[in-house]
Amino acid sequence: MTSYAQETILKLKTKVGQNGKTIIEDTFFTPPLKLMSPFYEEDDIANIMLISVSAGLMKGDSQKLDIHIGEDCKVKLSSQSFEKIHNTEEGYASRDTKIIIDKNAAFDFSPLPIIPFANSNFKGNTEIHMHSSSKLIYGEIICAGRISRDEIFNFKAFNSTLKIYVEKQAIFFDNTILQPEKLNLKNMCMFDKFTHYINLVVFDSSISVEYLRGLINEMGLNGGVSELSSTGICLKALSNGSEELIKLREKIHLQITQ
Repeated sequence: MTSYAQETILKLKTKVGQNGKTIIEDTFFTPPLKLMSPFYEEDDIANIMLISVSAGLMKGDSQKLDIHIGEDCKVKLSSQSFEKIHNTEEGYASRDTKIIIDKNAAFDFSPLPIIPFANSNFKGNTEIHMHSSSKLIYGEIICAGRISRDEIFNFKAFNSTLKIYVEKQAIFFDNTILQPEKLNLKNMCMFDKFTHYINLVVFDSSISVEYLRGLINEMGLNGGVSELSSTGICLKALSNGSEELIKLREKIHLQITQ
């Protein structure tokens, strides 16, 4: 049973308006999620903020997000606070996200980091369908827990899958499975001495592997970069704070919009 009378659903569809800017064509959401009206950055990017009026995800909470970025649209979707996953007891919380990016559209999905509390269990699944001319920045930042309370890797499980298709062809599949009870996440082959992790995927011809590697070195991060396709790149990095990883993601966004 969730904290609300119905399953949490959010739908967003955009289009280019008569003024040439991206606008919201259609939207629907149920508590605790809602969307703010867009404000515009340089290059007419519609910045839309996702807001949750709850304290975080609880036992049994289930969210379904359906996002459709229309042709020629430029959208950045962010969140207003860190995502907190509370103690789910013997259950779990879940989120299923489906994203469609139409021809010549650009989408930057940049939510704030996820914090899994002690004894929390989260299951997430994201599926993205793109046109070959689409552009994408998709990033997920995961914290080891409430670091200030010395609650490091005390969650039960954190599972997150990401599937990306370009012209219906599978390009990328990532399956993050973190289970501290079954695997020592502090060993040198996992997080080692670090507590924060970013999994970032970029599809934009203006961003190169060399640029991202240089950015990692410049910021002193522990990370690596891999090519996915002619324009697709995956970046993974570790840090001891969320600020550096948020700044990394923002620098990539600014590089694309210049």
